[in-house]
Amino acid sequence: MDRRVFLKHSLAATTATALVTRPNVAAAQSAKPLTIALFIRNLVNPVWTYAGLGADRAAQEIGGVTIAHATPTKSDDIDEQTGLVEDAIAKKPDGLVFSPVDFKALVPAVQRAIDAKIPVIVYANDMPDLRGAVSYIGAEDQTIQYLVSKYLFATLSGKGKIVYLEGTPRAATTLPRKNGLSRSLKEFPGIELLASQTGQYQRRPAREVMESLLARLPVIDAVVCANDEMAIGAVEALTASGRAEKTLVVGIDCIPDATALIRDGRILASADFSPHDQAYLAVIAMVKHLHDESVPPRIILPVKIATKLNLASWLMPVERRPLPVWLEVVAAQKKAD
Repeated sequence: MDRRVFLKHSLAATTATALVTRPNVAAAQSAKPLTIALFIRNLVNPVWTYAGLGADRAAQEIGGVTIAHATPTKSDDIDEQTGLVEDAIAKKPDGLVFSPVDFKALVPAVQRAIDAKIPVIVYANDMPDLRGAVSYIGAEDQTIQYLVSKYLFATLSGKGKIVYLEGTPRAATTLPRKNGLSRSLKEFPGIELLASQTGQYQRRPAREVMESLLARLPVIDAVVCANDEMAIGAVEALTASGRAEKTLVVGIDCIPDATALIRDGRILASADFSPHDQAYLAVIAMVKHLHDESVPPRIILPVKIATKLNLASWLMPVERRPLPVWLEVVAAQKKAD
């Protein structure tokens, strides 16, 4: 069965397979096409462009779904994203799939959408203070940083001096990932953290921070980065200083530029955070919710670490990478719970 047919069947509750009577997705779509507004944080970090691609892939496979992209013109701008939410509320889409630029500051605007009876699914960056969201779909940020850091520390044989490039202070992912690093450091007492500074989750700021660290620290055995954009910036600074051969780098996201550097031996590893998969699943979850099917209140995707030994699928263009299967994801979540 091809994936589009499979998804339509998985989204529909049929009388042949369940003791319920409600229209299947195809019939509902022919009567009322759906519009889902998708929110991303910025266009600087490519993972958010890939999130849009993931949402579009889900809509195309399901059929009868239009993704209205609420695309920012400024990077991680609270006021602009708030305005985009207000615009969406006025247009009354069937649902919002939302990732906040600030997990606290955007709560009032998104709460107004929920209060206006527009269902909301949050992805990638959780909003714990939000009331009434259908679901949160994401990764466990502390675990993702913990595991990729542990992989690095084991490669260093448990000894070395490291620096950490952390994310923007207001991002929901920043503190949990920093806590994940702290957790891994407790297990490796021979690893010394020399410095921790923000690289703003962006390549150029990370490169500039790394240049400053290299100027004042004569020995850096490894760089732990809270995302791949910063890892690439760190590699650029290390290469320019002539110290790339002596310093290992890890990141998070498995973006194509980073996986190419893993292939070439310039980045050791990256953990796959994948807003692409999260947005893809969020659109499926929203359609299921709009057709009165149950959706888990939280879906936390398992951590996968890309290294030179298992890189094949991550070297594919994002639009050709294997997609998660809804039934498998839900089954794994039930088992984890």
